[in-house]
Amino acid sequence: MKTLIVSALMLTSVAGTANARTVAGWHGKPQLHADGACMGESWTSQTNNCSRNVTLFYPLMVDASGNYRVLVNAYGATTANNVGCRFFGLSSDATSIWSVPVSYLPGFGTNREIFLGPVFVPAYGTGTLNLACDVSPGGRVNSVNWYQ
Repeated sequence: MKTLIVSALMLTSVAGTANARTVAGWHGKPQLHADGACMGESWTSQTNNCSRNVTLFYPLMVDASGNYRVLVNAYGATTANNVGCRFFGLSSDATSIWSVPVSYLPGFGTNREIFLGPVFVPAYGTGTLNLACDVSPGGRVNSVNWYQ
């Protein structure tokens, strides 16, 4: 029994060291407040029901400095419903930025993954990690996962 308890504690402490987080698509905030009126939410995903592209911003929590990657699960029926995301680290005084180019859905008609990174984030308290997704009319963001 002692061996089982020690093993369980060790597994818990090792499993707890990974820095991975996930938020639902509806956690994104439209760049323009007025765009919130035409965005749709279903089962925590966020769909652009507007007649124009909408940029959604996601502030992403980090626990330590280092390189981060992000995985965005999104949907577009066709190229007209595309989703493109940019991922960047920013110093707290906004004088330094670490970023990767915008990436778009690799295909259409099913939920797909957009992989971004790595992006550097400075030491805890001295910088932020951010994601911005341009969502075409009819496009949808389902979830965002980021990790070190």
